[in-house]
Amino acid sequence: MSPSLTSHSSTPADRDTVGTADLAALQRRDRTDRRTRAAFAAAFALIGAALAGPVLVTIPARALAAATLVALAVVGAGALASTAVTWLGGRYEMSRPHPWQVWQWRITRRWYAPGATVWHTEPNAGTAPLAVLGWYTDPACRMPWALVYDGTPLMAGGSALWLPLTDLSPTPRASSAGDRIGGPR
Repeated sequence: MSPSLTSHSSTPADRDTVGTADLAALQRRDRTDRRTRAAFAAAFALIGAALAGPVLVTIPARALAAATLVALAVVGAGALASTAVTWLGGRYEMSRPHPWQVWQWRITRRWYAPGATVWHTEPNAGTAPLAVLGWYTDPACRMPWALVYDGTPLMAGGSALWLPLTDLSPTPRASSAGDRIGGPR
């Protein structure tokens, strides 16, 4: 780390103490940056209000209220559209071979979408179905990860866990000969 962000000057004895001190220094730096950005935003808002104030006084109150209502409606519609796109993107995948040829677009449900039922791929991991609570992907990861829950109550030791998609399958494992009713044939 750069000397301006670290809180120690010599070689420390305890690595956790250094990590905690560095984290505290980074948090202080982040808090200072946040306050500076807020101060600049407030200054620009005041400058805008000072410039727009004389003009706004000349506009009739009804027209100003109507313009404000339209602006809020546009912002609300944008927020609603963004929420819908996020929700749909988490559950469906759209392949677009060409952006202007809409008839070639294909929409498919993700098998690991929230609410889907999946199973472990490894035989020793259990055969119970898992419910997908959510999923996450990152450029640093080789594949998406799914947050799954087996339905065991929290009091009985159950909890949700993150698993890579390679450990999950949209269909149950094929049962082995010993798993059949009546034993092997």
